Amino acid sequence: MKIKFSLISSLFVAGGMMLSVSAADYADGIEYFKAGQPERAKVILQRTFNDAGTNKAEACYYLGEIYSGMQNNDSAAYYYKEGVAIDPAYPFNKIGQGKLMLKTNPKGADALFKEALKDNKKSAAVQLAIAKAYYENVMPEYQKYLDKAKSLDKTFAETYMFEGDILADKEDVNGAVGRYEMAFYFDPNFVPAYVKYANIYFPIKPQLSIQKLEELEELAPGSALMQRELAEAYYENDQFGKAADAYALYMANPNHFDSDQPRYATLLFFDKKYNESMALVNKLLAEGSNDFVLKRLAMYNNMELKQYDKALEAAQTFMPAITDNPAYNVRDYVTYGKILFENKQDDQAVLMYEKALSLDPENGPFYQELSDAYRRAGQYGKSANAYKEYMSRLEEDPSTMDYFSLGNIYYRAASTASDATPEELTEKNLFYTQADSMYAIVAERAPEDYRGFLWRARANAGLDPETEIGLAKPYYEQVVALLENDHASSATLSALVEAYKYLGYYNYLKEYEAKKGFSETRKYWTKVLEVSPESSDIRAALEQLP
Repeated sequence: MKIKFSLISSLFVAGGMMLSVSAADYADGIEYFKAGQPERAKVILQRTFNDAGTNKAEACYYLGEIYSGMQNNDSAAYYYKEGVAIDPAYPFNKIGQGKLMLKTNPKGADALFKEALKDNKKSAAVQLAIAKAYYENVMPEYQKYLDKAKSLDKTFAETYMFEGDILADKEDVNGAVGRYEMAFYFDPNFVPAYVKYANIYFPIKPQLSIQKLEELEELAPGSALMQRELAEAYYENDQFGKAADAYALYMANPNHFDSDQPRYATLLFFDKKYNESMALVNKLLAEGSNDFVLKRLAMYNNMELKQYDKALEAAQTFMPAITDNPAYNVRDYVTYGKILFENKQDDQAVLMYEKALSLDPENGPFYQELSDAYRRAGQYGKSANAYKEYMSRLEEDPSTMDYFSLGNIYYRAASTASDATPEELTEKNLFYTQADSMYAIVAERAPEDYRGFLWRARANAGLDPETEIGLAKPYYEQVVALLENDHASSATLSALVEAYKYLGYYNYLKEYEAKKGFSETRKYWTKVLEVSPESSDIRAALEQLP
């Protein structure tokens, strides 16, 4: 089963294959080859070649087929020749030799085919092997031998699987599926046909593909090939728990590949079994593995387990420096960035997010995450710009909350900005103005919600820090209008007290300047004490009024 792009392909890289402690039987190698997995087949066949139960002539033939498919004809020729020497009566290695010379010496190839057929004219398997030899050389003669194979044995499953392969090459999915179904109809235990059926059908009907592999599980429960394919089919269908369980069975099978252990650790990670995944990762790394996936998982798992010091150590091992190495992906840099934030290295964290963006600049939702990274690092101007970019890339109109969030970023940028120079003051005021423009949209969209008016008041108060003009006054008055009779929560009570205090102070300045009585001042500050008697600062201020 092909692994989906999504995340799992980003976690796996090519690596050498090693069999587990208990070696597979050579027949398992043949099964892998017939299922379309020649690399795994090669490993098994080579490692089991000298086992007592191995038919070496047969093993040579399939090794020759593997190398032939890799366009390594010298190695293919070597194994075919060895197979003939081991057992001259075994016909298939002669067919392999003939296949290699079909284009250069067709008469010699025909002679070898006739020799193979001499005592095997009624063998559907031999006729089919010759058909495959012609087909792989793109020669139409294959049809004659295929038809002969079918006439000799109409129940020979491999004939139908070969026809399915031909149709698959022509991208006739339905036709191929039909032939694979006929193959396991005639041989219900024919594992390779089930696997090919599942692989070709999965993109169209994944659940049906999984169902077929589950049927195979009932028929051949000990097949490592079946267990692995079923696990990956579950993963492809986002059934992470089942995928991890199926992989656990596969890893317990003596015929599994040790190179799949990082994959199992990855599935445990996807199933949120971080402790189990981490334990396996630590075990394999302690055994001396230098596997790229394991190093990545050490970083990911420690991050999820909130072991931030260990996560940072793992990240530094996995990725010593920001690089253009394509092996590292967006999630790697983002995860590393989060780890750096947790370790109070904010500026370095931002660099990781920026690198992630450079790898996927068209990823609209990521700009929101980048904005948050800038915000955490105190780079509010950049945070606002990133959030604006996020909003501009939304498929639908930005929500009221989006405008509110952007307003908060601008407000934070303004409230933390210096105003020591005219230029800095201009920039500070610009941030307040931008914040106010966002909050204005919030207030317009949700006029019944006090928060848009409250934050407009705060932004305008920032533009009028000495309360000389009273820019915030109309917005605090709107807060009072909305909350004076509805301030049951702590948030609304706090907002109402803030509005009363501002309006009282604004009137104090006006009344003080006019040398009039402080009636309006007293009104608002008295209201503060009515709703918040513990406001000792206002009580003291009132006591000092003449």
